[in-house]
Amino acid sequence: MKKIHLHSLWFWFVLLIIAIINAVIREATYKPLLEPYVGNWAHQISSITGIIFFFIAIYLFFKYINVEYNKLDVWIIGAKWVILTTIFEFTFGYYFRQSSWEEMFVTYHFWTGELWLLVLIAILFIPRICYILLNKKEEL
Repeated sequence: MKKIHLHSLWFWFVLLIIAIINAVIREATYKPLLEPYVGNWAHQISSITGIIFFFIAIYLFFKYINVEYNKLDVWIIGAKWVILTTIFEFTFGYYFRQSSWEEMFVTYHFWTGELWLLVLIAILFIPRICYILLNKKEEL
């Protein structure tokens, strides 16, 4: 296994911590203020802030990682992070929060205002975007 893939596997735990901190901030601050008035805006805001935090962390990861990687590696890493995140969400939801499968799949209903799918898409594409920004050899 290439070193970048091993490092990226460990770095996923950093992304997990960022997601937990983002959720704690949402639940402790603006969700109680927004939810009675504007429904699931707190989760939408949290999705956007999560994407921003993920972008910053992933950019710094690729900027300061001292191993070789290429554009195929960043696609594989993004896909791996999406898979790990999805497995974590369903495992945590089912076994720890005791959520039903139906309740968990509701977060994927973007047509009802849920943005979780956008977060997963961002996790897939952010490594590639960072690769382009850091290498400046290729265009979007």
